[in-house]
Amino acid sequence: MSTILEIQNLKTQFHGENRVIPAVDGISFSLQKGETLGVVGESGCGKSVTSLSIMRLLAKGAKIAEGRIHFNGRDLLSLSEAQMRSVRGNEIAMIFQEPMTSLNPVYTIGKQLSEMTMLHRGYSKKQALDHAVEMLKKVNIPRPEKIVHEYPHQLSGGMRQRVMIAMAMSCDPDVLIADEPTTALDVTIQAQILDLMRDLRDRQSTSILLITHDLGVVAEMCDRVIVMYAGQVVEAADVNSLFERPAHPYTQGLMRSIPKVDADLDRLESIPGSVPLPGSVRQGCRFASRCEQAHDKCLSDTPPLFELGEGRQSRCWLNQESAIGEVQHA
Repeated sequence: MSTILEIQNLKTQFHGENRVIPAVDGISFSLQKGETLGVVGESGCGKSVTSLSIMRLLAKGAKIAEGRIHFNGRDLLSLSEAQMRSVRGNEIAMIFQEPMTSLNPVYTIGKQLSEMTMLHRGYSKKQALDHAVEMLKKVNIPRPEKIVHEYPHQLSGGMRQRVMIAMAMSCDPDVLIADEPTTALDVTIQAQILDLMRDLRDRQSTSILLITHDLGVVAEMCDRVIVMYAGQVVEAADVNSLFERPAHPYTQGLMRSIPKVDADLDRLESIPGSVPLPGSVRQGCRFASRCEQAHDKCLSDTPPLFELGEGRQSRCWLNQESAIGEVQHA
């Protein structure tokens, strides 16, 4: 497979009064053509900021301080805003976490879907509306000829998420970024949304960057996974290796926290403590305060991202002996 998207040493910061907060701190990863790459971690670890950095849709006060984002041979950070607008929605599309805040409540579904193809494909209003109906059919929305004339509040949460997927796929993008696409949906609708994304990927060879905290979704959907913690990548592996032999203590903790059918349901495993505030850990491993295996070196020396072979990486001193090299020192 060929690499379609490559992130190199990405650092995204929030600038406040007399302080700089590092939300994403030197992460690197690649996405292959037709691949689904999962990005997992607790809330506040930098997953969504990473996706917004790729799309260059950061909020006021946030900026990309360092790094490169290569997409199809271009560095997205070197593009003008006009050039970037031609990429967004056309070559790289995004499904946001909450469709009700992403869809405009005062415009019909059809108008919002039509805007994409009129802008990027030069369709007439009629062509764009006909295409919108076809896209709603593809995402299995019933009565698409009527739905295009309805407003977001008239649809259920699952249907709104399907509309977001239809909008994202309208221009046949090369890369689809899905930020928690099944959050707040019941399990039946969640399964349908995942099936839909898988079908679109298989039919159009779309590469998917799937951001989630749900390891069950990762196991079902992803080829490879990167695990983020406190703004850094702490582990990367193919999905089978990650679930069978997690290398980093944080990943091991995440695996133990998955409820098991035959386990004592009165007691669920959890990782003690919480994710440190961005920029609060000045030295040592950022997970050390929550790690049962931490020792003196973990508190004093910052671990690099060790290369473990077969595409596996882990940012933990416990993996140093099995490492075949160091690939990152951030």
